Amino acid sequence: MTASVNSRQVRQQQRAAQKRKIRLQNIALIVGGVILIGVVLVFAFAATPNAAVGPAQIGKPISNFSLTDLNGATHTIADYKGRPVLINAWATWCPPCKAEMPALHEFYLKHKAEGFELLAINSGESRSAVQDFVAQKGFTFPVLLDTNKDVLDGLGVSGLPTSILVGRDGTVKTIHVGGLTPTAIEQELMPLLSQ
Repeated sequence: MTASVNSRQVRQQQRAAQKRKIRLQNIALIVGGVILIGVVLVFAFAATPNAAVGPAQIGKPISNFSLTDLNGATHTIADYKGRPVLINAWATWCPPCKAEMPALHEFYLKHKAEGFELLAINSGESRSAVQDFVAQKGFTFPVLLDTNKDVLDGLGVSGLPTSILVGRDGTVKTIHVGGLTPTAIEQELMPLLSQ
């Protein structure tokens, strides 16, 4: 009788140990799943830096964003801090955009040695259409592609062309909606170079 009681106790202890092992495995699976979900969410938000782009406001820092240029290189606006930047929203179908671009290009060539940067952000067009236009005109400033218009919408751009002037300190100095004449380009951009 004692032997059968001992073997019963041993089986009960083995079952209890097996249940604890299964419980611990389940807890480990749940904790691992929670950690995995957390890692995926962190990478998802880190991979979409444009998700938090807010409207450009005079006197406020420009929201950070990243876009690729026609050569596939990524440009992040934070990388330009310390330099005056003109962010120019445009499209190939926009007559005022096309009219101002030669003067913008001329200003860019004349002042890039002083640190001036021009980032021409195309609004929603295909890479090939933009490449053809830029190649035909011979523009050499960086042309960034905002295919889904996420960045421009986030910045609050509602009309083309729109120019956002960002100072060396990273704050928005001026927002100009509509085409810029050569005179307006000189008047609005020259003060940025001396700040």
